[in-house]
Amino acid sequence: MPAMRTYYPDNVLMKREPGEYYADPMDVAERVVRMFALHDNVADPGAVTLNSTFADCGLNALDMAEIFIALEREFDLEIDEDVCESLSSVSELVEMLSKNPATK
Repeated sequence: MPAMRTYYPDNVLMKREPGEYYADPMDVAERVVRMFALHDNVADPGAVTLNSTFADCGLNALDMAEIFIALEREFDLEIDEDVCESLSSVSELVEMLSKNPATK
């Protein structure tokens, strides 16, 4: 049986504080990383991790807009444009989505 691939160092996603998250960060991370890996313009889909920045993935502003739209559909929520502009890495995006009460 092949080893299961994880997207976070040492299988530790982030420090969890009780009551701080509205969605399971590990579930959100898997879905977000998959969304990045499936985008046509990602330089190396197999190299996308939580530590990746959007630039590391080879994505420009238009590509990120497409990903944010896809994530809005995936999680059934609306991401504020100012929030989109403030994010620069996959882990920041996962953190934001996990703490958003609208995330499904």
